[in-house]
Amino acid sequence: MSKFKLSDTMQFLSGRFNAIVGGEVTLTLEADSQDVKAGEELRAFAKLRSPEKDRQIDYLLISLKGQVQREGKWRDFAQSAEVAQATTLPADHEFVVPIVILIPSDAVLTEDGGSWSLSARAFVDKTIDPRAELAIKVGA
Repeated sequence: MSKFKLSDTMQFLSGRFNAIVGGEVTLTLEADSQDVKAGEELRAFAKLRSPEKDRQIDYLLISLKGQVQREGKWRDFAQSAEVAQATTLPADHEFVVPIVILIPSDAVLTEDGGSWSLSARAFVDKTIDPRAELAIKVGA
């Protein structure tokens, strides 16, 4: 008997649901580089597309998560921003949001066990919210 991930099943089901209500909305994240130095900017793009019909974007949530070292201890770090509120997404048009976000100078480096990720989640009418995530390698 083969095993499958719950996330794969949810992605399949959300894709089927979105196809029934008018086409799957896709969200992708692309970074200029997934390797960045602590204290420098990460540059990326979130790309949203609705293949078959116009959609209304309620908002797009962009988040950076990782760990920082403060007062000799690792602490969780999270930063989020809502963008593109109440924006129309025309059918078969790619809506691109540029992302420039500063990696903290006290970031725990990936080689030291730190885990960093950039994620995006789109809240779009009549769809199951598409999501995308990128692992980021933070170095010195």
